[in-house]
Amino acid sequence: MYFSANFFQMNLKYILAFSLFFCCAMASFAQSNFSGLWKGSITQNEGGYKNSYDFEMYLYQDGEVIQGRSYVFDGEMYAEMELKGEVYNGKYLRFQEIKIVNHSIAENMEWCIKRGQLLLSYKRNDAYISGLWKGKTSFGDCVPGRIELKREVFRAAVD
Repeated sequence: MYFSANFFQMNLKYILAFSLFFCCAMASFAQSNFSGLWKGSITQNEGGYKNSYDFEMYLYQDGEVIQGRSYVFDGEMYAEMELKGEVYNGKYLRFQEIKIVNHSIAENMEWCIKRGQLLLSYKRNDAYISGLWKGKTSFGDCVPGRIELKREVFRAAVD
């Protein structure tokens, strides 16, 4: 089979462009950043106060250290909690809520102070973190569950 020098020169441009794109994409995955707003839900296994709540995390990453706030909502009830955490292997977030900053609850109820490990994944250019959590109240252990969050992408408003 015979290939001309022109064939290689044309295809070399495509090969170099693809290689550059591939290297940039791999670098972005290797240096994952958990900073940002994550929205979704938190669930409790059977026996909890409620099966599912709206849940948000506002995270700031500095190196391997995470700081931020978490918010859980159920109608008029809500809790805002300070949290800290660490990133492992660029894709795992271990977090611990430190204290309740602000809240509204029903009578005879107490919000769980949670800890857990979340795994970073990507689907169709969207970033997700998900995993298991457990926690405590002054009454004892909470019924554990699962967290599923998607990173919110901020877009500039157009007038």
